[in-house]
Amino acid sequence: MGESLTRIILDTDLAMGAPDSDVDDGFALALAVADPELRLELVTTVGGNTDVHTATDLSIDLLALLGRADVPVAPGAAGPIDPALRRAGRDPVPPSGPRAAEQIVARVMAEPGELTIVAIGPLTNIALALMLEPRVATAVREVVVMGGVFKEHTNVAGMPGEFNFWCDPDAAQAVLGSGATLRLVGLDVTRRVRLTRPDAARLAAGGEFGRLAARHTEHWISHQERTMPGAAVEHDSCALHDPLAVAVVTRPELVTWCDAYVAVETVGRITRGVAVADLLMTDDPPKANSRIATEVDADAFRSLFLERLAALP
Repeated sequence: MGESLTRIILDTDLAMGAPDSDVDDGFALALAVADPELRLELVTTVGGNTDVHTATDLSIDLLALLGRADVPVAPGAAGPIDPALRRAGRDPVPPSGPRAAEQIVARVMAEPGELTIVAIGPLTNIALALMLEPRVATAVREVVVMGGVFKEHTNVAGMPGEFNFWCDPDAAQAVLGSGATLRLVGLDVTRRVRLTRPDAARLAAGGEFGRLAARHTEHWISHQERTMPGAAVEHDSCALHDPLAVAVVTRPELVTWCDAYVAVETVGRITRGVAVADLLMTDDPPKANSRIATEVDADAFRSLFLERLAALP
């Protein structure tokens, strides 16, 4: 592989294959494999869309299907840092074996400036790595996060913060305050990139991954239609939240970026996980701690996504 490849660690709560679970994290893993400018070196798993045991098993299975069984998978945190936020039945004891946070620390510190972390689940593993070794913040090339919503709202009273931030707001705030180079891809843009039923049918005409992904996509769209009948934007399609975060690693021009100081609410019951983005930074101005995505070229992303996945076996 060429020296120009961007080397990444993908931190994920992958659920593609679990009943009635979101599929976009599976597509993100597939895109990380399919992008010829990326080199996927490690997958770390975290509890979120599904429990960490399931996320680990599904990641291993999907990598094998994609012909990348050589990529190691390190299980990580089962639930959020704060025990009070853990969900009964969803945050079991984490798996034994190589721990995600330790693996992140070891790899990043061994080659400062070389590795990018793409975090598409709750940020617990990244926060724990920073707690173990704060120098990870300056040794990592950058951290690209699918998380937050900055110029809009979730409009869900029971989950006021975007899901990944809501699951572990303490971890999100720890990452934001770490000093790492951060790019944040939030719901403002990811809700605009969609996979339709005809797109799923196009994938099904491809290889083994395409057939599997198309089947799970159809099930996920149908599940949304049954359980969220008022959310018209979800009908006949599903959002590709996580794949967009993978795509911008090598194609940053797909979105418009804006410097911002971002903080996450960790205490408030009705504002848990809400991200506050100071875009003007004029009143006692804090220094920007991240770049946030504010617009997206949805058509360009969709074309790139379908083209990349069509090349998979």
